[in-house]
Amino acid sequence: MNKKKMGAMTSLSKLSGIKSKPDHTTEVVTPKPEVNKSEVTEDKKENTKAKVSKKKAQKKTREKLVTVNIKIREDQKKWLADTASQVRNNNSSPVPPAERVYPQHLIGVAIDLLKNADVDWGEVKNIEELRKHINL
Repeated sequence: MNKKKMGAMTSLSKLSGIKSKPDHTTEVVTPKPEVNKSEVTEDKKENTKAKVSKKKAQKKTREKLVTVNIKIREDQKKWLADTASQVRNNNSSPVPPAERVYPQHLIGVAIDLLKNADVDWGEVKNIEELRKHINL
């Protein structure tokens, strides 16, 4: 097949509306005030401390969540969904999305309960032993 030229091709810069800079530019140089190095390091330390404290505050309020692919029985899945729905419905006023309860929140609470349970994890050999130990 023969390729036909499609008229005069223009550059992308012309199409984007970007104007080229003029060749004769002038630079304005402003003198920088002299700064004592100890002042700069103190300011940097204060800024760094402020940033670190902000980051720590954010970590305390919102921890990083990770995805876990687990398999559970169908009746357990249904119970989690029904229970989370019931908890959401217990609120008489609208709740912001970040505060709504979903099944993953119930799983997180269950993990916290297991962490706080008086279980010697070095002695548990199977799930049945764990169920007996926590009285299930």
